[in-house]
Amino acid sequence: MNQAFADPAELQTTRRLQLVEGIFLTRQGAWIDPEADIPIDTYLEAVSRCQQLSNATLWTLGDLLCWGETRPWGEMYTQALDVTGKSIHTLQAAARASREYPMADRVAGVSWSHHREALVLPPGERRAVLEEAAKMGVSAMALREQLAPVKVVKKPTVCPQCGHEW
Repeated sequence: MNQAFADPAELQTTRRLQLVEGIFLTRQGAWIDPEADIPIDTYLEAVSRCQQLSNATLWTLGDLLCWGETRPWGEMYTQALDVTGKSIHTLQAAARASREYPMADRVAGVSWSHHREALVLPPGERRAVLEEAAKMGVSAMALREQLAPVKVVKKPTVCPQCGHEW
């Protein structure tokens, strides 16, 4: 159990979000009320809500970055790097997924990671693959393996004069 707060009074002054009765999300992690008698179904609901928040966070980050790209703020990505502490790769991946999947094209039954993996497909094929993954309960990693043969192998550039490839 993560007791992020040595003093329970500190919990009262710290920003927190109640996941379920007796379990709170804080900046440092979960605070679980040591006095609470939490049944398994409530615990599992907290786990589910935590996962939903995790998935929503990447979509939200990407949506915010895409919106920020339209603003006259200059070094928007540099500023986003500073405030998130995330890598440029993570920020670019979040923005790309949000750009490629408008809200209406996001399949609710799979994660952001599933959508990222399906980016190797032509846009017209993605939704069916994602819906099938949701229906079959395919993990994002299994979807990656399934789609690995689809990844485009770049053809080498060939010099028209000498035939050298690079």
